[in-house]
Amino acid sequence: MPRGGGRVPGGVTEVAGAAAPAGLRSGQAVGAPPGGFGCGPARVRAVRPSAGSVRGPLHVVKFGSSVLAGEEGYRRVAGYVRDEVACGRRVIAVVSAMGQTTEALLSTANAVATEPRDALVAALLATGEEASVALLRIALADVGVPSAGFTAAQLCVRTRGELRDADPVAVDTRRIAAALACADVIVVPGFVGVDVTGEPSVLGRGGSDLTALFLGHAVGAAEIRLVKDVDGVFPGDPRCERGLAPLRTVSWDRVRDIGGGVVQDKALRFAARHRLGFRVAAMGGRGTWVGDAILIPPP
Repeated sequence: MPRGGGRVPGGVTEVAGAAAPAGLRSGQAVGAPPGGFGCGPARVRAVRPSAGSVRGPLHVVKFGSSVLAGEEGYRRVAGYVRDEVACGRRVIAVVSAMGQTTEALLSTANAVATEPRDALVAALLATGEEASVALLRIALADVGVPSAGFTAAQLCVRTRGELRDADPVAVDTRRIAAALACADVIVVPGFVGVDVTGEPSVLGRGGSDLTALFLGHAVGAAEIRLVKDVDGVFPGDPRCERGLAPLRTVSWDRVRDIGGGVVQDKALRFAARHRLGFRVAAMGGRGTWVGDAILIPPP
């Protein structure tokens, strides 16, 4: 579960039950294999933390494509993150591509080639998330919030499995710790990773949810929050049932039964396996706590 204080451990964090890349051990940096997409150096530029900032608890917050639907979405998210920092929190912002960008890129790839290679499609789709990282950092700078950012190769979430439906297995948290030493906010791409062979990969539809949970688990975040365009998990379809209120707490398995796809299924399985509690909410909303009721953090 998320641990209070959000201390980022050093070294390569491996997921229990998942095989880490061959030859890696705890504390060893992940390098780029010859000829592959690989993991580039983070090249974190030193930036001055916000004036008066407190090195407080670390929150991992994911912003999905429906929240980042256009320019106004990035401005709203920047304001939300600014308020989080003003409250003394540090933030790892995990971003999806803007709006329908992923669908548009995939459609174009399928128009260009009858059967495009999975690795090339993954590399193409990653450009949507990386553009989103840059856009949010631009919006953050505009509201006076310094930030550090990562590309997919710099963050280097190592994966195994199908390149277009991969599972994360390891990440070098020293890169994240170095960025957090320079800024209270870092912005990272969701959904994308680097296969252990060095090929680019993606985590399947809705994979930014899994990125946020995986990173939150790896860094021991005080809270993980998935920001959606609905304020939590509902017991039915709020579009069809007027006055329906979101559940305040719900188990991982129950979300899979009633959630209507609000959280990626693989992400839910990951959270349940690691007993990782998290919150699903609209921006600024209370939303739904997913996990064991006894793990609910204070408001």
